[in-house]
Amino acid sequence: MPPESLIDLSHPLTPHSTIYPGDPPFAMHSVCNIPSDGYTVHAVSLGTHTGTHVDAPFHFFAHGQKLHELSLERFVGRALVVDVRHIARARGCIQWRDVRESLDRTRGAIASLGPRSEGKIDMVLFLTGWDGWWSERKYFDHPYFGRDMAEELVKMGVRLVGVDTLSPDETVLEDGMKEKEDAFVMHEVLLGHGCLICENLTNLGELAGGDFEGEEVWVSLVPLSLHGADGAPVRAYGWMEKGR
Repeated sequence: MPPESLIDLSHPLTPHSTIYPGDPPFAMHSVCNIPSDGYTVHAVSLGTHTGTHVDAPFHFFAHGQKLHELSLERFVGRALVVDVRHIARARGCIQWRDVRESLDRTRGAIASLGPRSEGKIDMVLFLTGWDGWWSERKYFDHPYFGRDMAEELVKMGVRLVGVDTLSPDETVLEDGMKEKEDAFVMHEVLLGHGCLICENLTNLGELAGGDFEGEEVWVSLVPLSLHGADGAPVRAYGWMEKGR
C-alpha cells in the first residue's frame, strides 16, 4: 500500500532554477504543439547536476561508480533528518561537534545510524532552511560542512547524505572569492568512500517530526536512469511510516 501522503522534496525546474556556477542552465522549449502538429512535445536541456539531484562517485573520481552501476536500493530507504537551522549561517561552516550536540538531544539518533545490514539508518538529510532562498542570490551563500562531518558519517556507515543547499561544500563564486584548497572536501571524502550525495532538497522541515518511538522517515531519491552519468536530477519525495 502506498503511504497516505507524500512530501515533495524537489524544486521544480524552470529557467529561474539556481544552478552551480559554470553549469549549463535549464531550458525547455516547444518543438511540437497541438494546433499545428496535433500533439505536444518539448525539448529539454540541462546539466546532470541541475535542480534536486544526486552525485555518483564518478562526479569526482575517474574510476568511481557511475549512476547506472548503483542499485535502486541505494536511493530509497529510512532516513534521519538532522535539523541544524539554529546553527545555519550565511557561509558558516557547520562542524561535527555542532551536529553531535543536535543528535544527542534526539534520543536514539546516534545509535540509529549505521549499515542497513545491521538494521540501521544509512541516509542522513540536513535541514538548514536555506531552501527558502532558492532562485535568489542569497542561495549561493549557504552554510556548508567541515571535513570532520564527512569523516564521522562515513565512519558510522552512512551511505547517502542529503542537503537543502546548493552543495555540502562552500560555493565559490566568480566575483573575487578565493577558492580554498579543501573547497570540495565533503564531496571528496563522501564520494571517495562510495557515499552518495543529494543536493538542493526542499521541504525537509515537513519530515523533521519523525521520531524513533513512533513514526519513521522514508525517502525516495531515485535519479533519472542516465547510463554512464556522474549524476542526475531526482524527483525526490518522502513519507512517514509507523515504526516497526
